[in-house]
Amino acid sequence: MRTLKQRRAVAAALLAVTAPLVVYLNYDVPLPADIKPIADAIPKALGKWTALEPTTDSDKEEGEKELKEQERQILETDAILTRAYKCANLPVCELSVVSAVDNPNAAHSPELCYKGAHWTETRRESATIYVGEDAYVVNRRLFARGTGVQMWVLYWFKAGPTVYESRRALVWAFVKARFQRRSSSYSLIQVRSRFGPGDHESEVLAELEKFAAAVIPAVNAAIP
Repeated sequence: MRTLKQRRAVAAALLAVTAPLVVYLNYDVPLPADIKPIADAIPKALGKWTALEPTTDSDKEEGEKELKEQERQILETDAILTRAYKCANLPVCELSVVSAVDNPNAAHSPELCYKGAHWTETRRESATIYVGEDAYVVNRRLFARGTGVQMWVLYWFKAGPTVYESRRALVWAFVKARFQRRSSSYSLIQVRSRFGPGDHESEVLAELEKFAAAVIPAVNAAIP
């Protein structure tokens, strides 16, 4: 038979495992964050990049429409900012922000959306982006299509003021905030750039990482 001490240890272990799950499953998901204040706070000029005029849905490629619809279905929200930036004759860099209050479900890993929009992941790794003396570790992915088009994607997560590479870390930050009865924002931030057979993959990536270095402080200020 187990001693009283052993029973307490088992009970404590079960509580540690089940408590976060109970809190998570019984949590009433709030309304998504209002994306307009975030969009207004992110400058239309980021370093050497300037925002392009937004395109209508009719102007977008079929893959772009599928990607947007995938995002809406998975996130169950329209609180999504997508903005394209251009610099001279360099490939366009696109910024995407999804944010919600007290709801980490909006900040999902985006690979599923890309695969659903007929992109094939060809590389998966981490990257370090330097902003002054600060270093940010982000996810770096390369996708390809049968048409010869490729796309570099960098993405990271944000819970309040803290940036995370891992979504698992974001979810644990949410669980901790719930136990402490604190409110927080939870966001997914992506930058991406498409390029064709005539472009150099490494040069496109280098420019995208420079763009990410300009985006990070702007997003940190927009979503404190």
